[in-house]
Amino acid sequence: MIKKIPHVLACLLLLSACEKEENNNSNSLPLNMDGVFIVNEGSFQDANASVSFYADDGSSSNSDLYKDVNGIVLGDLLQSMSIFNEKAYLCVNNSQKVVVVNMDNFKRIGTITGMNSPRYFAGLNTGTGFVSDWASNSVYKINLSTNTIVDSISCNNGPEEMIVSDNRLFICNSGGFGDDSTVTVVDLSSFTVSNTIVTGINPTHIRKDSNGKLWVLCKGSLGSDYTPTPDDAGGSLIRINPQTLSIEASIPFSYDQHPIRLNITADGNTLYFLNSSSPYGGAVYRMGINENTVPASPLINREFYGLGIHPGNGNIYCGKAVFTSNTHLLRYDNSGNLIDSAEVGIGPNSFVFN
Repeated sequence: MIKKIPHVLACLLLLSACEKEENNNSNSLPLNMDGVFIVNEGSFQDANASVSFYADDGSSSNSDLYKDVNGIVLGDLLQSMSIFNEKAYLCVNNSQKVVVVNMDNFKRIGTITGMNSPRYFAGLNTGTGFVSDWASNSVYKINLSTNTIVDSISCNNGPEEMIVSDNRLFICNSGGFGDDSTVTVVDLSSFTVSNTIVTGINPTHIRKDSNGKLWVLCKGSLGSDYTPTPDDAGGSLIRINPQTLSIEASIPFSYDQHPIRLNITADGNTLYFLNSSSPYGGAVYRMGINENTVPASPLINREFYGLGIHPGNGNIYCGKAVFTSNTHLLRYDNSGNLIDSAEVGIGPNSFVFN
C-alpha cells in the first residue's frame, strides 16, 4: 500500500486556519449534474476522501456528494476523477480501487479492483480504458463493460497522468518516491511499449494544446532532504510532437521552482499551473503556448494545493491546502480577481467540470 510523502505544508495550514471565508454550502442533492466536481483527497488512512459539487446555475451544492447519494464513504485518498462516456472514474489510491459512478445521478455502478495504487484514468473508446498504478509501475487495460482488468504493461517509476493521442498512450512517470525523467509511449494497436521519451525530472501532468502538441509538466526534485538548495533539479515544461515523438521545446524553471497541477484552457491556447519551492502546491501561474519562458510573477500570489479552469467562462478554481478538516475553494475570474469561496472537503486537489 502506498503511503504518501508527509505533507510539508504546516505554514500553509496555519495561514488557512486563520482565514475566515464565506460558507455558502447548502448540502442539497443536485437537480442536475451540470457544474464543478471537487476532488477532495482526504487525509492519509482516515478514509475521509470525498467529492464536493457546485451547480453552474447555483441551484444546489454538496460538500460530500458521493456519501450523500450512495450512503457510504468513498475511501482513503481520492487521487483523481475522470468523466468518460457519461460515467465518472474515481481513483481511490490507498483503498486500491477505482469507483465507477453514473453521471446522471452519481450513483455507484461498479468498482474496479486488482490494483495496488490507482492514480489516473484515461479512456480510449466505449469498451476500453487505462489506469496508472504508482506502486507497481504499471498501467492496466480495463474492459469498461465489465469493469475488469484484461491486461497490463510495465512502464517506468511512478506512472501518473496519461493521455491518448495518435493511437498512442503517453504516460508520465513521476518517479514515485524517487526520481524519473521519462514519458512511456504505448502503441495501442498492440498494447506494447514503442518508445520512451526523456524529459525533465519527474513528469506528472500532460495536456494537449490547440496545435495538437503535448505539454508535459515536470515538477523537478528537492533531493533526499526535501529542502530547496541550489543543487536541486527545478521543474520544466516540455512540448512534444505526438507524431514524431520529438521534443520541440523545453522550458526550464529555477532550482527552487517545483510546478504541479497543469491545466489548459478549453481553446487549448493557455496553460495554468501552481508553482513554488514546495512540490505540493503554490501560486497560480499562467502562460501562453507560444511563450518560451516561465512568467516572472504569478497571476494569483497565494499558496494553493488544487487548481482547475472552467472550460466555459475561464474562471479559476483553487483549493486550499488543509488536510485536517473541511476547507474552502476560492473562485477567481480570469484576471485573477476573487469572485467568491465555498466549503469543500479535505485536501481539494483538482476540479472536474461537467
